[in-house]
Amino acid sequence: MRNTAAILLVLILCAATAQAAAPKAGDTLPDAQVKSQLKPEEARYLGLPEGAASFRLSQINADALIVEIYSMYCPICQSEARTVNKVFERIAAAPKAARVRFVGIGAGNTPYEIDYFRKKHPSAMPLFADEDYGLHKTFMNVRTPSFFVLKKRPEGGFAVVYYREGGFTDEDAFFEQIFGAATR
Repeated sequence: MRNTAAILLVLILCAATAQAAAPKAGDTLPDAQVKSQLKPEEARYLGLPEGAASFRLSQINADALIVEIYSMYCPICQSEARTVNKVFERIAAAPKAARVRFVGIGAGNTPYEIDYFRKKHPSAMPLFADEDYGLHKTFMNVRTPSFFVLKKRPEGGFAVVYYREGGFTDEDAFFEQIFGAATR
């Protein structure tokens, strides 16, 4: 009985700690380094040199950066991939999108897994592997899928201006939320 109570207490404390650490508007995230060989079309879209093997998020030529933290193994990520791709395409085609970029980070995923996900769910959105969860840690170890809208801070790092964890059901409402946050 004592062991059960102790285990229950630990689980409650862990859940409370996890909820307290959820990102919110105004939080600052550090400038993370992405270790990934850029494809030519990704380099052009992000305004980075072709062939770069790594880059910092702050080097992306954008005023606002939309980031999806996903996993190839996440069933919600898989079921919503098509809709996320449509939202990416809508953002890329929007008149006010010249300084907004959208990328995906595969938490715990290898380059092979990213390529597999991309083949199964075709998208022009840049997708990056995060095998060692280094980027995932920068993004506060959120669950998948999670969406961030970030704006560069003059003193360094990024301000979180929008955060959403979990799936969404209305493509239009989701587009308005993240694009609105990115272009304010």
